[in-house]
Amino acid sequence: MNYKRQATQLENFLEDEFKKNIPIAVMPDKSIVYKRYKIKQNNKGLWQLAYIGSDNISEFRIKTTAILAAKFYDRIDFKRYNEVKLLDTHYWNNSNDAEFFKYRYEHAKDLDRRDLFLWRWELASSRAKRYKDEISSMFKSNF
Repeated sequence: MNYKRQATQLENFLEDEFKKNIPIAVMPDKSIVYKRYKIKQNNKGLWQLAYIGSDNISEFRIKTTAILAAKFYDRIDFKRYNEVKLLDTHYWNNSNDAEFFKYRYEHAKDLDRRDLFLWRWELASSRAKRYKDEISSMFKSNF
């Protein structure tokens, strides 16, 4: 049995597996490291994308979009980076609107206003679901 040859085969196998898997490391302080970027939640609750030990790049409301943005920023694909930033904003705005209109629908006394809030709630929640699905599919296809 040739141990040296098996060791090199195992090394090659492990290197290939690391290349296939997601190159994301979760740190003990619950921050995420992707290549040379660090994604950490700040005091406002936003996910901050920054170079490791250096300047901030941007802030995101969703962790998944921050990871996607780090990947596109690393590849210098600013068109996709801006697309992710817009998806993050649209999803967050529509999910907040959906919660607001749901609350207003449940507490409205007037039948017309109740109907209006129901319609707005359904519209905002369907948009939020669409943006969420788009973010999920983008994450699956890129990682």
